[in-house]
Amino acid sequence: MIFTNTLISIVTVSYNAVTTIEETILSVINQTYQNLEYIIIDGGSTDGTVGIIKKYQDKIAYWVSEPDKGIYDAMNKGIDRATGEWINFMNSGDSFYDRNVVSDLFFEKIDEKIDVLYGDTILCTDKKKHLFKARKLISIEKSLPFCHQSCFINTKIMREKYYDLKYKICADYDFFYKIHKEGKKFHYASMMISVYEMGKGLSKNKYEWYRECIQIARRKNIVRLIIYQWYNLYCLTMKNICSTLIKTT
Repeated sequence: MIFTNTLISIVTVSYNAVTTIEETILSVINQTYQNLEYIIIDGGSTDGTVGIIKKYQDKIAYWVSEPDKGIYDAMNKGIDRATGEWINFMNSGDSFYDRNVVSDLFFEKIDEKIDVLYGDTILCTDKKKHLFKARKLISIEKSLPFCHQSCFINTKIMREKYYDLKYKICADYDFFYKIHKEGKKFHYASMMISVYEMGKGLSKNKYEWYRECIQIARRKNIVRLIIYQWYNLYCLTMKNICSTLIKTT
């Protein structure tokens, strides 16, 4: 089956993102794939973000600006509004690798049993770019093998699960881990899908990220993940202690 006419939903979540939202919007609306549904869920921005959204509202299927309970609550709102067969979350500050990404991905034959399509990412940190090649799925026992910006999920699966609002930073990892263990089918597409601006994005707190991963691991009894993330948390703590000592000497 060739998904040449498949409706694809792209959701952008934003909050006070006046310096980053336009780049994200342009990367979506300039895609060469014709059958896109673009949704923006803004958390009630007060910095001019809404003005930029309005500038492009004729290209947006639905947008709203209202308070929410955090990024995953906003993403869940996007899921409720999405009518496409597949959904991607390209949040403010991030962008597609190029304007042909969606066309290249969905003009190929795709097994109808596939639930998640994922690919590679360019990570931008401190003005440097790094290739993050998606890892093998077995590594999901330690961390998410791909960036959520670089995956498309069957919308029906998302509506069955949604993101768990117990987690403020790691709900995407929790979601993908659950559906992987349930036997949902993941398919790796060997192509660059997104550019992820680390630091501009919505997940900046490493301490909180590690703590939430440990919470997930304990609830699911993932021993390897507990050990791995405790080690990461220890290393980060020691690094910060050493940096503080150096500054004070």
